[in-house]
Amino acid sequence: MSKKHDPYDHNPANAEWVKSPFSGEGNGNCVVIARFPNGDVWLGDDKNPNRPHLAFDQAEWTAFVQAIEARDPRFTA
Repeated sequence: MSKKHDPYDHNPANAEWVKSPFSGEGNGNCVVIARFPNGDVWLGDDKNPNRPHLAFDQAEWTAFVQAIEARDPRFTA
């Protein structure tokens, strides 16, 4: 059996963080995203870059985005 891929298994120095286009302007509540060539995505907080980030493999990221777009009650406030 093969070992499951760990999306946290990247060198943080290789992460190129960009601000999410859905983050508000000037309100300081910004989400930053780092994408990797293999499809992994890291999600972070620009106000506190030393705070732990979330990591998704490509399938997990796709499911997460689709759940938000569908307004899944588990992901809405």
